Amino acid sequence: MKVFDRRNELMPRPELEQLQLERLQSLLVRLRRNVRRYRERLADLRLESLDALASLPITTPEDMAESFPYGMFAMPLREIIRLHSTMGPDGAPLVIGHTRNDLTQWGKLAARQLVASGVTANDVIQVCSGTGPYRGALGITLGAELIGASVIAEEAYHMDAQLAMLSNYRPTMLVTTPSNALELMRAMDQQRIDPPSLQLRTVLLSRPVDEATREQLRAGLLVEVQSSFGIEEILDPGLCVECEHGHFHVNEDQFLVEIQAGELLVTALCREAMPLLRFQTRVACSMSRDKCPCGRTGVILKPGNRLDERLLVNETPLYKGQIAEMLSHTRVAGRQFAVDVLASRVVVSIQLTEDIFSDMMWPLIDLQRSLELEFLARLGAPAEVRFVQSFE
Repeated sequence: MKVFDRRNELMPRPELEQLQLERLQSLLVRLRRNVRRYRERLADLRLESLDALASLPITTPEDMAESFPYGMFAMPLREIIRLHSTMGPDGAPLVIGHTRNDLTQWGKLAARQLVASGVTANDVIQVCSGTGPYRGALGITLGAELIGASVIAEEAYHMDAQLAMLSNYRPTMLVTTPSNALELMRAMDQQRIDPPSLQLRTVLLSRPVDEATREQLRAGLLVEVQSSFGIEEILDPGLCVECEHGHFHVNEDQFLVEIQAGELLVTALCREAMPLLRFQTRVACSMSRDKCPCGRTGVILKPGNRLDERLLVNETPLYKGQIAEMLSHTRVAGRQFAVDVLASRVVVSIQLTEDIFSDMMWPLIDLQRSLELEFLARLGAPAEVRFVQSFE
């Protein structure tokens, strides 16, 4: 059994639920005292049992956006030593903060996943998204330090550079996105690089994938493939541990989860900087309390699709509202458009009207190219712009 924190990961259910109740009660006190939005909503509510959890108010992504930048923080800014941003509703920026204790705990939770994936002090880990800095890289680094494993402190932005790093540094684990892992597999095949010539043993994906994709990567790279599942507003990685049986176990000593109308709600019990209460993740999910052969007692989640209009374009999150906002500053402002995701790019079909139509093709091609460059510059997403007569 590969377990980093036996006491908390294997804690008996009655003891775990008592710990959750005590930490939730303490959390409510902190929220009333330190966060105005929660103080107004909680009033004099008290909680004597986890069965009464549904009586507590829900936190929405819109709450976080309205509180931008620091309105949801439960600690003074001088105590926050790490800030990073993520994307909220319709692309609104959200700020996530961490205290020193938050970072320490993040490392411990990330270490749980790394150990479950077979990482030891003898391993070398490469973290590479292929599209830019991976927000979860800090958690992976902190976790690896606790285990004693080495982390390559360079990001390869080009596939040739990534292949060179795999050859030169000889990492045994690659932490990456599903898209980058598939691209790596294709590049190795094209360059006739045999997987056994590398030291790579495990690939840890930044998000869950279907079994067909796992098998494709296993067969193409000759590695074990595991996935991480987290919520950026809460913690990613660190919310769950995927065990050797493919089950996502919630780290329930730190997080309290619920399923409401098919949506995952998460309460961060121990976060100091930003301890969200019953946060609506906008992720479809199911939950099981079945006993797992791995011995972990945390509930098992089965993540599903997004419940909002967020798209994922080459691992970049994107909302249709962001596209509308960007187009409003161009010559096609106000035109009807449709959005689809095709492979690793977003396809935007725009209604062709008389004022942008030309008998000559080159002005239209020039406009098309300028819009595609604008997508990449403003939204960080590869795009293909098409002009259509109508949407019938």
